[in-house]
Amino acid sequence: MDRRSFLRSTGRAVCSCGLVGGIRLGAQAITFAYGPSSSASASSGTEDLVRASSRPLRSVTVAAPLALADNRGDTWVAAWADDDRLYSPSDDTSGFHNAANANIAFSRIEGSDPQSLTGTTVNPMTNYGKSAEEGPDKCSWKSSGCTFVDGALYWVVARHCYGEKSGDPHRRQTAQNASIIKSTDHGLTWGRSAIENYRHPMFAGPRFATPYFIEYGRNRADVDGARTLVYALSNNGFWDCGDDMILGRVLRSKISALSGADWEFFTGGDGMRPSAWTRKADDAKPVIQQPGKLGMTGAVYLPDPGRYVMINWYYPAGGGKMEGAATHTVWDFYESPHPWGPWTQIATHDWIPQGYYSPEICPKFQTKERIFVFTAGNWNDPQVYRLTVVPVELRT
Repeated sequence: MDRRSFLRSTGRAVCSCGLVGGIRLGAQAITFAYGPSSSASASSGTEDLVRASSRPLRSVTVAAPLALADNRGDTWVAAWADDDRLYSPSDDTSGFHNAANANIAFSRIEGSDPQSLTGTTVNPMTNYGKSAEEGPDKCSWKSSGCTFVDGALYWVVARHCYGEKSGDPHRRQTAQNASIIKSTDHGLTWGRSAIENYRHPMFAGPRFATPYFIEYGRNRADVDGARTLVYALSNNGFWDCGDDMILGRVLRSKISALSGADWEFFTGGDGMRPSAWTRKADDAKPVIQQPGKLGMTGAVYLPDPGRYVMINWYYPAGGGKMEGAATHTVWDFYESPHPWGPWTQIATHDWIPQGYYSPEICPKFQTKERIFVFTAGNWNDPQVYRLTVVPVELRT
């Protein structure tokens, strides 16, 4: 598919008036091309066949964003559930249709067209406080990763301190003390409780405070042990402009126990070997290091071309609360043959003046060459501070 055909096929809600379920936001599609990534050796069995067809990604085309109507908030993350619907958290949010005034809320997102989606807030998560409400630790609840595994939704919550109060010299928003909560009724109810997460977090401290689960599709591709393992990436404890990222994993059979002791962290080498993992997050080896350029985010596996894709993001001005920072973000696109790397940057894209941040690739609606990204923009601008879908074309 050439660039013009791609824009025609994705542009129905972008280039026409009378939109269904969205608001058109002008942006020009731009293509970037970098050199190819390194490849890694295959393992065994089914993975030999998968790796034989793995093709490094080399270019990215970013199309115009589409903001969904009647919602407010940021940090949207799509989990693809067994009912074929998407479920997403949002932070500092009113959810959909003003259903919440919350630090975190949880919504159901429906539709067969990724550019004509609608949403309903199923849980305003009142136990986690109103928007920007702080606790005795001077932090508020915020969230990061969300996924669906074996009949349950899993969602990460942690304690965050806003950049103007965090004490960070770049006014970055800090994160610490993450926990995973679980729902078996599509988000209507959740356990662990907010009190338990506050008093006894699963992952104490900042090292694994922003985990995002790596997505493999609803059938979980048979690659890198993903049929039996759940992987997650976390930066070093910042919502915005983090410095490095580490990789964690847990047995799929044990994720439901919601115990931090069941998790392991990558220390280097061949990630298929037990010796490459430790029980201590502080002993993990970063899979990516880019000081100040790694806001919290996650990755997806694309069965064709058999590669992992991740969008890292940052504010060039420093932390998001630096003067004037909110109107300019940069997205760096990375690809890799494995969750543990090597991760190679293949493209970059600036967002001015929308400042779109916390981009997360939707695990649904993917094709061989196209993905859709959930994001939100400058919190000072109600036109972009909402769930926004960005089409992206990938080329091998």
